[in-house]
Amino acid sequence: MIVWIILIGGSAFIGLLTAIYIKKSWAVYFAGAVPWFILLAAILYTEYMMPYEGGGASMWPIAQLVGGSVAAVIGVVVFRFTVNLIEKSH
Repeated sequence: MIVWIILIGGSAFIGLLTAIYIKKSWAVYFAGAVPWFILLAAILYTEYMMPYEGGGASMWPIAQLVGGSVAAVIGVVVFRFTVNLIEKSH
Protein backbone atom coordinates (compact mmCIF):
# COMPACT_ATOMS: atom_id res chain seq x y z
CA MET A 1 0.00 0.00 0.00
CA ILE A 2 2.83 2.37 0.80
CA VAL A 3 4.24 1.89 -2.71
CA TRP A 4 0.96 3.13 -4.23
CA ILE A 5 0.95 6.17 -1.95
CA ILE A 6 4.50 7.00 -3.01
CA LEU A 7 3.66 6.41 -6.68
CA ILE A 8 0.52 8.55 -6.66
CA GLY A 9 1.96 11.26 -4.42
CA GLY A 10 5.15 11.53 -6.43
CA SER A 11 3.26 11.67 -9.71
CA ALA A 12 0.93 14.34 -8.35
CA PHE A 13 3.92 16.34 -7.12
CA ILE A 14 5.60 16.17 -10.54
CA GLY A 15 2.35 17.22 -12.24
CA LEU A 16 2.00 20.15 -9.84
CA LEU A 17 5.58 21.35 -10.29
CA THR A 18 5.30 21.00 -14.06
CA ALA A 19 2.14 23.12 -14.15
CA ILE A 20 3.71 25.81 -12.00
CA TYR A 21 7.14 26.07 -13.61
CA ILE A 22 6.86 24.93 -17.25
CA LYS A 23 4.67 27.14 -19.42
CA LYS A 24 5.23 25.39 -22.75
CA SER A 25 2.77 23.51 -24.96
CA TRP A 26 4.64 20.24 -24.41
CA ALA A 27 4.49 20.46 -20.60
CA VAL A 28 1.53 18.07 -20.39
CA TYR A 29 3.64 15.35 -22.03
CA PHE A 30 6.42 16.05 -19.56
CA ALA A 31 3.97 15.72 -16.64
CA GLY A 32 2.99 12.26 -17.86
CA ALA A 33 6.35 10.98 -19.07
CA VAL A 34 8.53 11.84 -16.08
CA PRO A 35 6.60 9.70 -13.52
CA TRP A 36 6.46 6.86 -16.05
CA PHE A 37 10.23 6.93 -16.61
CA ILE A 38 11.00 7.27 -12.89
CA LEU A 39 8.97 4.15 -12.19
CA LEU A 40 10.70 2.35 -15.07
CA ALA A 41 14.11 3.30 -13.66
CA ALA A 42 13.13 2.07 -10.18
CA ILE A 43 11.80 -1.22 -11.52
CA LEU A 44 14.84 -1.86 -13.72
CA TYR A 45 17.19 -1.01 -10.87
CA THR A 46 15.38 -3.40 -8.56
CA GLU A 47 15.23 -6.13 -11.20
CA TYR A 48 18.80 -5.98 -12.49
CA MET A 49 20.97 -4.37 -9.81
CA MET A 50 19.61 -5.84 -6.58
CA PRO A 51 20.57 -9.38 -5.55
CA TYR A 52 18.19 -12.11 -6.68
CA GLU A 53 15.81 -13.14 -3.91
CA GLY A 54 14.30 -16.15 -5.64
CA GLY A 55 10.72 -16.54 -6.65
CA GLY A 56 8.76 -17.17 -9.79
CA ALA A 57 8.43 -15.39 -13.06
CA SER A 58 9.46 -11.78 -13.39
CA MET A 59 6.42 -9.51 -13.50
CA TRP A 60 8.17 -6.18 -14.01
CA PRO A 61 6.70 -5.54 -17.50
CA ILE A 62 3.18 -5.87 -16.08
CA ALA A 63 4.12 -3.70 -13.10
CA GLN A 64 5.37 -1.05 -15.52
CA LEU A 65 2.24 -1.32 -17.66
CA VAL A 66 -0.14 -0.90 -14.72
CA GLY A 67 1.92 1.31 -12.42
CA GLY A 68 3.38 3.40 -15.21
CA SER A 69 -0.05 4.04 -16.66
CA VAL A 70 -1.39 5.08 -13.26
CA ALA A 71 1.63 7.34 -12.68
CA ALA A 72 1.28 9.01 -16.08
CA VAL A 73 -2.47 9.56 -15.73
CA ILE A 74 -2.11 11.04 -12.24
CA GLY A 75 0.66 13.37 -13.41
CA VAL A 76 -1.42 14.62 -16.35
CA VAL A 77 -4.64 15.00 -14.33
CA VAL A 78 -2.91 17.02 -11.59
CA PHE A 79 -1.17 19.09 -14.27
CA ARG A 80 -4.46 19.95 -16.00
CA PHE A 81 -6.20 20.65 -12.68
CA THR A 82 -3.42 22.98 -11.56
CA VAL A 83 -3.30 24.79 -14.91
CA ASN A 84 -7.08 25.33 -14.72
CA LEU A 85 -6.77 26.72 -11.17
CA ILE A 86 -3.96 29.05 -12.20
CA GLU A 87 -5.98 30.32 -15.21
CA LYS A 88 -9.07 30.96 -13.07
CA SER A 89 -7.11 32.87 -10.46
CA HIS A 90 -5.75 35.35 -13.03
